[in-house]
Amino acid sequence: MVTSTDKCPMVEVCVARARRLSARPGWGCDRGLARIEKLLRRGRIGVLLLAGVSVVAVGMTAFGQLSGQFGLDLVARRIPTTLTGEIALDTPSEFAMLEFGIAANLDLKVDCGFADLVLDAATNMAGPEHAVVIADVHFAPIPLSGAVAENLHLIGEMWFAVPFEAVTDVNNLPNSVVIPPGDPLFVTARFTTSCEIAGFNAKCLFMLQDINFPNPGSSFAVQSPSLFYRAGDQDFGIGSILTTSWSSPLGSSVSLTLGLNASQAASLIKGYSASGRVDSGECTPDCGNYFLNGSIGGIRLCDVPVGAMALTDAQFGIAFSVSTTQTLSGTLNFSAKVAGIGVGASMTLFKGLHTFSGLNLSGSFACFQYGVLLDEFKLTSLSAGLNTPFSTGALKGTFGVSATGLERGLTGLSARLTVIQGLFSAGTSVAFAQRGADFGFASLGTQLAFRIPPGTISVQATFGRYGMTRASVSCGVTF
Repeated sequence: MVTSTDKCPMVEVCVARARRLSARPGWGCDRGLARIEKLLRRGRIGVLLLAGVSVVAVGMTAFGQLSGQFGLDLVARRIPTTLTGEIALDTPSEFAMLEFGIAANLDLKVDCGFADLVLDAATNMAGPEHAVVIADVHFAPIPLSGAVAENLHLIGEMWFAVPFEAVTDVNNLPNSVVIPPGDPLFVTARFTTSCEIAGFNAKCLFMLQDINFPNPGSSFAVQSPSLFYRAGDQDFGIGSILTTSWSSPLGSSVSLTLGLNASQAASLIKGYSASGRVDSGECTPDCGNYFLNGSIGGIRLCDVPVGAMALTDAQFGIAFSVSTTQTLSGTLNFSAKVAGIGVGASMTLFKGLHTFSGLNLSGSFACFQYGVLLDEFKLTSLSAGLNTPFSTGALKGTFGVSATGLERGLTGLSARLTVIQGLFSAGTSVAFAQRGADFGFASLGTQLAFRIPPGTISVQATFGRYGMTRASVSCGVTF
């Protein structure tokens, strides 16, 4: 509801007019007024976000050279129509009704000499989506030591979203619907700082996040008995992740990551995601909820003779992990080359340093890759892949194919092709997967892109077992 604390004259005039109209017969007082006030509230949030972006953009242009890109995305997906005369049909028609969504995104870049500024903002039909400001500050060499502080990297983020949930429609296809009442909500604020000095890198991520916000990739009804998600249902938590690493000129490296009330899993809202999320989890009285990961890698060994051959470029590493709910675990990694063929192995250790859990072998030869998984010295999985570039005059591209399987036969097969010629590029991919006891077609995706400066146009379509599942047209202007 719009209250007396709202000082916008236009809003007050519109609400007063809505109240007069709602008093007329047939308008439905509460329902009509609620709809109008809801639209005004949504519009006001979008206007405020757009105004904020505009102010920052104008301020940025006053200090440096401006460049960037503005784009519009039109997304379409099929409306399920499998029930015709109460008879379920897999494919009701060659043609189907479509529903559309429109999103706008703005990417500004400013070179201020001492710093590079980037502004990334997006909004869609449901409301504002995210606003991200990135600043790369350049330093001169530090006196006395002669070291260089390379790029103080600052990132400030604000995420907004309308809560969505994943559902399975009557065509057994994945779909998503808005969780009532469908108001745009503030989801998270994130601030990241990072700096590198003489090979030493430190990065810190602070997060304020709604830990109850529905995951758009799962069913909300399973998580909550209520079918509504309002601002009063939000529960914000604070978390941080600190990462430090060091790399030597010889290639060896050391890294350490500490998380407090946080996890390294990706945070996901509709249309945007990033690594790191607040996770209250199970807290201990002394340390709260935490995790600690560390690794030492790139330790080079001398050549190791193996019969008539020798292991060259051999190196190994070790990694460990411990958290509030997990005891100490570790992983040993080894890689080398045998007669020009790259090989690698990793062994996972749990519950102490002498318990064997699994062995993963991988390697590459020219454009081929392979992987073998041994669990308790029993072969459980095989994978192989091929990825090769090609060039025929002005036409260039890449082709790749990968397959997995063993115990149940072939469980996954995919192929992809990408070609580029001048201002035109195209790509297509096809995948087959195991579904229960059957192995068959899973998806087909095709994308076409035209780059005609200063504009770009991209068309993409994805097809599943029951026809088209998603299509989009993206248009952008670079300046």
